[in-house]
Amino acid sequence: MAVGEKPGFEQRARIPSVDGLRALAFTLVFLFHSWEFAGRPRIPVVTDIVAQNTRPDLFVVLTGFALYLPFALDPSRHGRFRTGAYVERRIKRIVLPYYAALALALVLPYVLKVIYSLLGQAPNPTDPVAWGDVASHLTFTHMFFPEYWAGINGSLWTMSLEMQLYLLFPVVVLLVARWGLWALVPLSAVSVLWHVVTPFGDQWPEDFLWGATAIGRLTEFMAGMVAAVIVMRLRHRLTRRWLLAALVVFVLGYAVATGSLTGGRIPVREVGLSVAFGGLIVLAIGAKPVEAFFGSRPVARLGYMAYSMFLVHQPIVYYFSEGLERVLGVPEGHGELALLWSVGFAVVFVVGWLFFRFIEEPCIRWSKAVAKRPASAASTPL
Repeated sequence: MAVGEKPGFEQRARIPSVDGLRALAFTLVFLFHSWEFAGRPRIPVVTDIVAQNTRPDLFVVLTGFALYLPFALDPSRHGRFRTGAYVERRIKRIVLPYYAALALALVLPYVLKVIYSLLGQAPNPTDPVAWGDVASHLTFTHMFFPEYWAGINGSLWTMSLEMQLYLLFPVVVLLVARWGLWALVPLSAVSVLWHVVTPFGDQWPEDFLWGATAIGRLTEFMAGMVAAVIVMRLRHRLTRRWLLAALVVFVLGYAVATGSLTGGRIPVREVGLSVAFGGLIVLAIGAKPVEAFFGSRPVARLGYMAYSMFLVHQPIVYYFSEGLERVLGVPEGHGELALLWSVGFAVVFVVGWLFFRFIEEPCIRWSKAVAKRPASAASTPL
């Protein structure tokens, strides 16, 4: 069945299967970090996939898809796009939960000190956090400081990347409004060239950080935009043959991204994952079995809360693994990993749900109120 045969598709406020892809992205990062905290035990095939840590790339592609989806549905929105209202929505939707997650990561070790003392355990060491670390995180600039980028909560380096993409998006919209999707071609070339000319070579983490900036990940972001155009404007042509082509694109793109050609100055990995995850989005919307899985209620619901889950997961999993080792004497390895992937996931889910219910969900409602204001109450067009 072609995508266009699904009634009411254009009117959906959310696409459940795309939420399901967010659940996949969160699950991948949870599996990766818990595997690291368990000492990286070897599980054939499973850890080969987990070790790739492709979650940041998938989230970037999904971000491009979600931001551009309204424009793919209604191209006239390019001329009605208002930068001020857009930025206000992003700030209200994203920033407060992020700040709450930073506060959780800063306070949690001191709470655990008290708990360990009550249990008769030696307090866990707590290094003081530098003011530069806090300031760079609060301003989303920590990616530009090698000494701070992984501080406070190591997962949240991607929030700097996301904010860069949010700020770059109005420029991309302006270029597409003037020159159509052809504007993405030179932008992709700029992204590839960025990887080639960054001067750090094999220096870690400088080379990684500059490659992971918004310009370095722009190809992935725009792949999500292209996927939005394909599934919305060309949905009547997405027959089984085209969906089979999307499957081939996904498999080949992922194989190229994780193969032996990666590691040089040419961003083979980023381009391969751009193609792969763009194809995956098309499959998740157009291919019935794939859509049925990712759009199922529990998977889509987890994806809807994925931002909260992501924000809190790393410190929760880290301190849970520390508790297993120190209090229960569970050594690193497969046993600890099994506990992290079961009980640890349940703990993260509970904390993430509470975080979503009391922090993120009110912010969602707060940001939606911006869209309900009359256009005259927003800003001037871009």
